[in-house]
This record gives sequence, C-alpha cells and structure tokens, in this order.
Amino acid sequence: MRADVGDGLLELFVRLAGIASPTGEEREIADVVKQHVAGLGLDVHEDGSAAVTGCGCGNLIVRVPGRGEAAPIGLCAHLDTVPVCGAPRVVVEGGVVRSEGETILGADDKAAVAVLLVLARDLAADPPAGGVEIVLTAGEEVGLLGAKALDIAALDARRVFVLDSDGAPGTLITSAPTQKRVDAEFRGVAAHAGISPELGRSAIVAAARAVAAMRLGRIDDETTANVGVVSGGAAANVVAEYCALSAEARSRDLSKVTAQAEHMVETISTEAAACGIDVEIDVREAFRGYRHEAGSPLLTLGLEAASIAGLEARLVEGGGGSDANVFNARGLPALTLGVGFEDAHSPREHISLDRLSELSAMAMGVVRAAGAAA
Repeated sequence: MRADVGDGLLELFVRLAGIASPTGEEREIADVVKQHVAGLGLDVHEDGSAAVTGCGCGNLIVRVPGRGEAAPIGLCAHLDTVPVCGAPRVVVEGGVVRSEGETILGADDKAAVAVLLVLARDLAADPPAGGVEIVLTAGEEVGLLGAKALDIAALDARRVFVLDSDGAPGTLITSAPTQKRVDAEFRGVAAHAGISPELGRSAIVAAARAVAAMRLGRIDDETTANVGVVSGGAAANVVAEYCALSAEARSRDLSKVTAQAEHMVETISTEAAACGIDVEIDVREAFRGYRHEAGSPLLTLGLEAASIAGLEARLVEGGGGSDANVFNARGLPALTLGVGFEDAHSPREHISLDRLSELSAMAMGVVRAAGAAA
C-alpha cells in the first residue's frame, strides 16, 4: 500500500534529489535549503568550514527552539552525493522514487535532508520539549570533511542522531569500523616498449603484482580491504615510469584494521623491491570506529524512538563510515539510523514512499523520545 507522504515531504525530496550536489558542488542545494528554512521563520547558520574543506558550502545548522523542558538534541544528514553526471531526473512511480537510470538518485542522503526540513517545519509550529539542532554537513562522501571541520562546541546538543545508512527506518547502527587509507606511488624507469623494454622497469607491473598478492575483499566478519583506484603510464608503447594506487582497510576491530593495513604496506614494499621500483607509501586513519554497548543511553533512546514511530527496531553492526564516526571520536555521542534507501551510489538507487514516510515518523520519534526522557 502506498504510504502517505503528504504535507510536502515527497515534493521537497524530489526537488532536492533533482539538484546535482556531488562533493565540492554543494552550493546550489545549500542555498535552496537556506531559502526553505528562512521561509519557515527559523534561523540557519552556515559555518566557515568551506575554506578548510574546499567544499561548495559550509555546514548548515538549523536551530528549532524548544520549551526548555528537556536537553537539546541533534539530528544530522549530509548535503553532498557521490559524483554525478548532470542533475538526476527523478521519477515517482509504483510507490517508488528513483532516477531515470542514468545517474544516482541521491536519496543518500537527500531523503534524510528532506525529512529533517519537514521535521523543522512541524516543530516550529509545535515546539518540542527540548531544542532541536539540525546539522547538514558538506563533504561527507569523501572523508567526512564537513563533520571533521565542524566546531562541536558551537552545538548545544550533547547527543546526535545521524540519518545516513541503508536499512529500513528503525535500524540502529550499533557499531562502525575504523578506516585506514593506503596510498602508494611507484616510480620506475621509462623505456620504449617495442625497441628496448629490457631497459625499463615498469611501475604498473610492480603495482599489479602488489595488488595480486594482497588479501582483499571480505577478510573476516568485521574486516574488509579494497584497492579502489590504480592509475599510471603514459602510452601503450612506453614502459610505465609511474603508477599510483589508492586502497583502504576497515574493521570494527582496531587491531585487525591495523594488521590489514600493515599487510598491504608490506606487500607493496616487497613487490616494488622485487621489480626494482621505488615506492612511497602513505597510511592514514580516515576515521575511527565506535561501538554502542547494549543498554547505553543513546541506544535506549533510539529503541524508544522506534517504538514511538511504530517501527520494528533492528540492531545492526555497520560496515560503513558516517558523520557519527567523527562525532563519537570527538566525544559527542552519536548514533547512525537507517534511512531506507537501496542500491545507493548506483543508477539503481531508489527509495519507496513507505520508507520515506517511516523515516519521517522515526525522526519525530527521536524528538519525542528525547523529550520524554527529560
């Protein structure tokens, strides 16, 4: 049965999804959001983080005053998407919202943005027990840039719910991994591939051998590894002097991700040496993992919110990163919630009207649960 997504939610989501906003090009959607919030009679603040992150806009903070009967709470989503060629053409049919199939839809995370803007409208008309701060970040898709540049001290909220995961609304992400990035640059010796290939030392061959020798994919039930980008060479008839690769390891166990990253570094070094190639390797932690134990205040509040919304609560260990990783690492307790989009980051991405309606109920459930817990 088709869900009721009236009161402007569907129209707002379709409008936002139709705006191209890949990381670094968030300016247009930020301006649309700011104009929308101003029309609600609410204040919206854009911080100066764009100067640090290089994103198209700063983080937006929308404050909805409460009645002063409960502690303020934060709700977060992100404005940017993965790369997109042109603005998505949004189609609504059969109870599902999708793109025409040439691009992503951008429900990750614009479904959450639309829901939070409608929530702000409703709370402005009927103030909650405690104030609500809606944080809309930029640059989430390429390293959680906006969240990392956000001034946490500028927020009154001491707990945040991040609407940014697959899984039906009611899904609570109890843990998330640490990610380590491994970037390597191989430098060999160029030579004519048809005349004197023996005089060259191929950086591409060294990189290929390293990739082939690595443990990649699903390492165990909480650890993965991937080589996502390999680039180099100048022409088919030139022994490649240069090649670079970008890889990652992630795990919900810090010791495991450390061991996996060390394995990848050792493999790269070994294969480069075997080919007589110089290599420079950079390893850095992209984000730190977290875990919310059963019975924690944040999980308890999330479970109560799902109950208020009439949704089945599902506790899930996550494999992806979100702004919640940054908040938790900086001492601001944060819990990631399922949004309900499917096939994110692909032209098959879609979200049903039922899920959109359920997400709206879950967001209001969070606010009501926080007010009741005062």
